Amino acid sequence: MKYLLDTCALIYMVFAPDRLSSKAADIVSGDSELYVSIASIWEIMIKEQIGKLDIDETSAMELQDICSQMNVHILQTSIPQVDGIRHLPVYKDHGDPFDRLIISQAIDLKMPVITSDEKFNRYDIQVIW
Repeated sequence: MKYLLDTCALIYMVFAPDRLSSKAADIVSGDSELYVSIASIWEIMIKEQIGKLDIDETSAMELQDICSQMNVHILQTSIPQVDGIRHLPVYKDHGDPFDRLIISQAIDLKMPVITSDEKFNRYDIQVIW
């Protein structure tokens, strides 16, 4: 089965595997096809730069290599997926543009999302944690 990792799930998988839920850990260590949005790589770079994330200044190229080594495919973004954001419900406490793109990709590609972010449960997607 195919799964889309949210940014937090990718960070935990790579830098703190003990923070994954047991269900998420089973999935990422199994035979599943794992994907991550390019939006997550972008989000990690921004958070690292502004000091909200400390991952020892890992570059996007290094993350790409790590994903490749861990058999995680990086999804590029399509115009229909970006357009899909317009059709998502708007919540005052959840306007994160990275999350909204990941959710739109999950809907478009019909993939469950692995995330600890409970706000994803509000959308018409399967959330696993």
